[in-house]
Amino acid sequence: MRAIENGAAETTSWFDPFTRWMLIIMFATLAAIFVSAKFMDMHSMLGGGTDDTVNAMASQAAHVKSHPFVDLPGDAQVGAFSIANFFAGMIVGHNWKKLFEREKG
Repeated sequence: MRAIENGAAETTSWFDPFTRWMLIIMFATLAAIFVSAKFMDMHSMLGGGTDDTVNAMASQAAHVKSHPFVDLPGDAQVGAFSIANFFAGMIVGHNWKKLFEREKG
């Protein structure tokens, strides 16, 4: 909130149209990734990527079994987190001035 000249407070709109559309597009894209991951799982499709190899090597070195936070086949997991991070960055970038602007005076 910012103070204005007459002493009243001005509220900042965080859920503006840009943020709303970015969230809608992000969730639609994530839904497509999760649906395709479910389809791959139902048809026993392997979508192996380098993450499987790296996790296997790390598990052998640490003598523990790796367990992902969200288990999606192949590179769908990396894609889902990349999409979420992209849109989070867009929203934070759009609201950068609202978050970090200092008042003058």
